[in-house]
Amino acid sequence: MPNRKQRRRRDKSFRHEYETVLLDDEGNERPLTELREERERQRAEKKPAKATAKGGAAAPRAKHEPPPPTWRRAFKRGGMMGGVIVIAFVFILHGGSTAGRAAIAVIYGFAFIPLTYWVDRLAYRSHHKRLARIEAKKN
Repeated sequence: MPNRKQRRRRDKSFRHEYETVLLDDEGNERPLTELREERERQRAEKKPAKATAKGGAAAPRAKHEPPPPTWRRAFKRGGMMGGVIVIAFVFILHGGSTAGRAAIAVIYGFAFIPLTYWVDRLAYRSHHKRLARIEAKKN
């Protein structure tokens, strides 16, 4: 269902149309008001069918469930981000010795591995807490 802002924008676009008739699919001239009413009727007919297909009342849209956190994925993501940090520290940033910058970059790179695991775990747990809260409200 369009929100208020979308409805206002749509109404505004219809306000500035100067044609009072449009051609339908068969090429017949029909008044704009009739075409709008028909479109709205078709939309209204489609909505209940869509809701009943899901099993009754319209359920909230299912969001992407985050996968459980794994160290393998954390090593992949953290390794990629660590590689970017190493390149940035060694080649882009200037100041100090190259060996010192490389050592700091490697430390930061390794720090990204547990950080990415922690972020994945946080997302996974919060998603399941939210689902539990929704289930508790239903019951």
